[in-house]
Amino acid sequence: MNTTSIAAAPAATKPRERGEVVARPDTNWKPYPCLLTRRELKAIIAKQLG
Repeated sequence: MNTTSIAAAPAATKPRERGEVVARPDTNWKPYPCLLTRRELKAIIAKQLG
């Protein structure tokens, strides 16, 4: 779901100067593991959802 609210839309895209470089993530980038088990993650999500 890539929808943004009307209020957040102007903040999402800012104009750049012509010589400004866009910072792009490395193609091999991976997030750090959270070190939680699948059971622990499911319990957290179930608690948040009610």
